[in-house]
Amino acid sequence: MVTMYVPHERRSLILSLLEQRGYLRTAAVAQELGVTEETVRTDLIALQRQRLLQRVHGGARFIPHSVDRNDFSSVDSQYIRHILAHLPEHVCIYADDAPLLLHLLTHLGSLPCTLITPSLQVAEALRAPALTQQVILPGGYLDKETQLIRAEGGALRFLREHHPSLALLCPAAASSPQRISYRHALQAEWAQAASRAAQQTLLILRQEAVSNASAHSISCSPHLLIAAGDIPDSFLTIPHELVPVITIQDIRDAQET
Repeated sequence: MVTMYVPHERRSLILSLLEQRGYLRTAAVAQELGVTEETVRTDLIALQRQRLLQRVHGGARFIPHSVDRNDFSSVDSQYIRHILAHLPEHVCIYADDAPLLLHLLTHLGSLPCTLITPSLQVAEALRAPALTQQVILPGGYLDKETQLIRAEGGALRFLREHHPSLALLCPAAASSPQRISYRHALQAEWAQAASRAAQQTLLILRQEAVSNASAHSISCSPHLLIAAGDIPDSFLTIPHELVPVITIQDIRDAQET
């Protein structure tokens, strides 16, 4: 049975494989993930735009250390700049998306930072030599389907013990900023716990998330919504003083002024 991945999950896997192997062939990744070569090429282009890898003939190689930490010219980096503006000193981050987290860390540079993740895929991606941040993994049992760890005592108890200052959530689907969904129950459990335990919750809403259906829905009270694409008007009817919204148009307007 072939596992089906949404784009950001698939790209997390690609980054993890790149870190482990250094180089990947497009055809081999397509076969390993059960997708077309064109799909993999699209993923590689997206990751190269984030400057997380370098595309080469027939594949890609992993270069997280190559990001210019002072370059905020791209739209992706503009989102990172907004995230950086909300980071307290000595930040402790929970994140459930490897590409976005890696892009953030390259801009953080050597800033003291602790990362909390139950994901072996994210942890593998963080092994890059250029990334110096401390990583905390929970003790527990590995869920083979999701590659997430089931924390002994539960996700909420574990996260409250470590006091994350920021929860950076990238759901698979969202019906509103207050109602988000994940493909697996364990993913949703960790996201729910992170949103409750963290001082701030930043919700990153990818364009595909607003049209995707996903089984496991949770309530969320984000402090900031960053929409990495055009989102339905219904998302903009929420009071901005409760959940500030940064959209793709906001970024474009800022770049033109």
